[in-house]
Amino acid sequence: MAEIIDLVITDAEVEAFEKPSNQKAKEDIQHRREVKRRLEDYLEAQQLKRAMGGDDFFA
Repeated sequence: MAEIIDLVITDAEVEAFEKPSNQKAKEDIQHRREVKRRLEDYLEAQQLKRAMGGDDFFA
C-alpha cells in the first residue's frame, strides 16, 4: 500500500520564510495557499470515499 508523506508546509511556515516584499511575492504565497487548500480538500474527499467503500482512488 502506498504511503502519503506530508511535504506541504503550513501557512505559518510560509509566512516565516517569505514575507511578501512586493505584489508578485504576495500573489505567489496566496497561490500556494489555494493549491494547498484544494489538495487537502481533494485528499479528504478521497479518504472519505475509501472509508465508505468506494475504492477508486487510483482509477
